[in-house]
Amino acid sequence: MTSYDPFPSSAIYPTKDDDGNLLETEYGLCAYKDHQTVSIQEMPEKSPAGQLPRSVDIVLDNDLVDKCKPGDRVQVVGIYRCLPNKQGAFTSGTFRTILLANNVILINKEVSPQISTDDVHKCKKFSKQKNVDVFEMLAKSLAPSIHGHEYIKKALLCMLLGGVEKVLPNGTRLRG
Repeated sequence: MTSYDPFPSSAIYPTKDDDGNLLETEYGLCAYKDHQTVSIQEMPEKSPAGQLPRSVDIVLDNDLVDKCKPGDRVQVVGIYRCLPNKQGAFTSGTFRTILLANNVILINKEVSPQISTDDVHKCKKFSKQKNVDVFEMLAKSLAPSIHGHEYIKKALLCMLLGGVEKVLPNGTRLRG
């Protein structure tokens, strides 16, 4: 069960109760469960321009543990709760929010490109222009919300698009 206690729990296994009596663990009576805390953020393409994507911590229990891995796009259904922040043995007066998950659904990450005839027409028109520096145009179109840093953008383009052609013995082309 997830604790909503605002006071911090000790990282040391307790051996005595509040009155100083020794505690003895009954291992046969213990109930164990899987527990995982993950942090998710909104999709970058849906976040407001110029702002970092917002995030929230998700608590996963039992069968929901390991349902997703870093980088997966998920849809989560759960209970939105606020918990007091802790500073030492006292609450700080501020709160943090978490989501107690009831269900986690993986969203298909594969997106098929939607290319319209207008897009094809624009590409053909762009390819026929003679005095356009394609490298410069690609650098400007890479992360347009980040102003400046043209050299870094060009370096990223070289890393993404550069390299030599490699053809395997069976005829498969890996690059180029």
